[in-house]
Amino acid sequence: KLCIPFGLPTVAAISFVAGPENPMVSLFFSFFCFSEIMSQELHKWSHMTKKETPAIVNTLQGLGITIGRVPHAQHHMAPYDGNYCIVSGLCNEALDNSGFFRWMEHRIYEINGVESNAMKLDPELRAKTLRGEYRLTQ
Repeated sequence: KLCIPFGLPTVAAISFVAGPENPMVSLFFSFFCFSEIMSQELHKWSHMTKKETPAIVNTLQGLGITIGRVPHAQHHMAPYDGNYCIVSGLCNEALDNSGFFRWMEHRIYEINGVESNAMKLDPELRAKTLRGEYRLTQ
């Protein structure tokens, strides 16, 4: 559904502006738009039941190539403090353990004053994040 309003007109406009002498610009943005659209589709499928998704999606989720329903559901459960990767989930453990997402949430809070859901729900996590202690404890 996204490729009609987003992907095709965007790629067509960029290709027109870049001109025929710059095919690599068109190729780059074609790949970028395809990747963006697919990331949203993979995320959408992680919210759907097995009966609602194509068989290939169920296979990819079962193999761990794309994010499955159960691993992604952890992202939507309090305290909302991890599992933010929506395409495959392969990086969740490393990024959660490194504190990357806490660090990003802290930067966003410094820029616009908006707290993440995790910070709103967990005063201890909020205090640790604002002190620069980003790693999650297991």
